[in-house]
Amino acid sequence: MDYTQELKETIEVTRREYIRLAEWFRSFSEADWAAPTFCPEWTASQVAGHITFGGEFFASSVRNGLKGELGFPFGAKNRDEFLLMREGKAKEIGALDGPSLADRFEASTRDVVDLFASLDPKDYETPAWHRRCVFPIRRFILSRLNEYLLHEWDIRNDTSARLAGPSIAIDSVAIAARNLRQHCQLFYELSPAKGLSGTFAFELTDTGYLWATRVDNDKGIDLRIGEHSPDAIFSATAGDMLLLITGRLPVEGCRADGRLRVDGDEEKVQAFLPTLFFPL
Repeated sequence: MDYTQELKETIEVTRREYIRLAEWFRSFSEADWAAPTFCPEWTASQVAGHITFGGEFFASSVRNGLKGELGFPFGAKNRDEFLLMREGKAKEIGALDGPSLADRFEASTRDVVDLFASLDPKDYETPAWHRRCVFPIRRFILSRLNEYLLHEWDIRNDTSARLAGPSIAIDSVAIAARNLRQHCQLFYELSPAKGLSGTFAFELTDTGYLWATRVDNDKGIDLRIGEHSPDAIFSATAGDMLLLITGRLPVEGCRADGRLRVDGDEEKVQAFLPTLFFPL
């Protein structure tokens, strides 16, 4: 399936969002950097360190993939060594003073976004190493935009807040939520539901965007945009769907209060939910 136009739009929106985030970070006081966040035991500076290192990791992994290498980023010898390096680097970056952290975030993010923008569309399906599994490079592109939007929400640390608001552009959220069409297929295959077969549709109630994913045991298939005949349909706003699928809103609580509507085969719904709705 050709996702070229969607990915190019995502790259440009990601560029806009990281520039906005860098400006926001430069407005932080020492108290802002030390404030708790939605992420347990992480301060704002630690979350910023995490997303900054994430950009550097993605750039390294994508460059390796483009050379046909699926080894660990930064020359790590094995997965455990990389994870230790990841934790240490994120802490090191998060310990920088505010202006230095904002500068490091902007420089590393500019590098990875420029790398994405330089890609030929044929590169989007090139495999690259990620700690979860080997993903096509297009997954790294989608993830960067999600990281900026979702981690800003984490830093603001107001669980009653919608994802789109005065700071985050509504169209950025709409594009990130639209990209869940690719996310669903890729992430279902990480932890598929044994024996499950069915079609699951997703409706973004505020944008009108509708797509479906077909699952058969360990395979997920993107059925494209539009009407389908699903076994179940999940309906929520674009922002809420992003928060739900990344574990930031409780599924059952949102079903109870109407922020998430689920219609269809409840047995299949319960089998499907843990494969996609979990913390990221």
